[in-house]
Amino acid sequence: MPRMHATLLFSAPDLQLARVTCDGHDGPRPREEGVDSERLILAMHGRFQYRDSRTRAVVSPGVGLRLGPQRPCEIRHPHGGGDACLSVRGTWLRRWSHSDASTLSVSAEAYVRLQSLLSDVARREPVERVQWEEVLGLVLTPGERDTTTVSPRERDIAHAIAHEAALHFDARVSVESLAASAGVSPFHACRVFRKVTGAGIHQHIQEVRLRHALALLLDTRLPLADVALEAGFANQGHLGNAFRRRYGQSPGAARRSRSVSTK
Repeated sequence: MPRMHATLLFSAPDLQLARVTCDGHDGPRPREEGVDSERLILAMHGRFQYRDSRTRAVVSPGVGLRLGPQRPCEIRHPHGGGDACLSVRGTWLRRWSHSDASTLSVSAEAYVRLQSLLSDVARREPVERVQWEEVLGLVLTPGERDTTTVSPRERDIAHAIAHEAALHFDARVSVESLAASAGVSPFHACRVFRKVTGAGIHQHIQEVRLRHALALLLDTRLPLADVALEAGFANQGHLGNAFRRRYGQSPGAARRSRSVSTK
């Protein structure tokens, strides 16, 4: 029987994510398995063979797997190698997914963005729910490719989301709450916002936070730790990393020089 190890990455009442590693050492006979709740499995590296009464698939970094509760299955590693997967569970899955297909295609864009978030977690950088939701939404509902025209309705949706983000930039908002303010589904909110603005929802929120942080740095004498919290960052280190990426210098250097590069 393969040895498995799970590391919890994010936990909320309706959404839990864990990185699960498996050594790939199967027993002499196939063993029937199953899960107690709906799950989405996304391979980060390696592969395994999956089979149930209606599905036969090789799960790999380009192929995701949806597992239903009380559905007996067989998982094998005929190549003998191990794998690492992102396991997603919770009632959030049912609200976001509109397909009952057992397998789904995972684009290179979605995979790279997932790896970026996993790298942030490994470096102990804060990763917010809205970031996980955006990337998982890209996996479950691939975005529209035709962005040549933007309708008035789409602009209204994007503006409503931006308005709500501006009001609550310092809170731990979710894509679902922002989408509700615009009267649309979460995955539609993600697609439309990127189509209209050219940026993801979290990217937009981060820019709003950075502008507030810059204003507090240049126009007040608040300590840097307080600036971080006032601007919606988890802590001073979180602000410092984001500020350097955006402006090319530390918050303290910006305060001392009274200027930043805005390119």
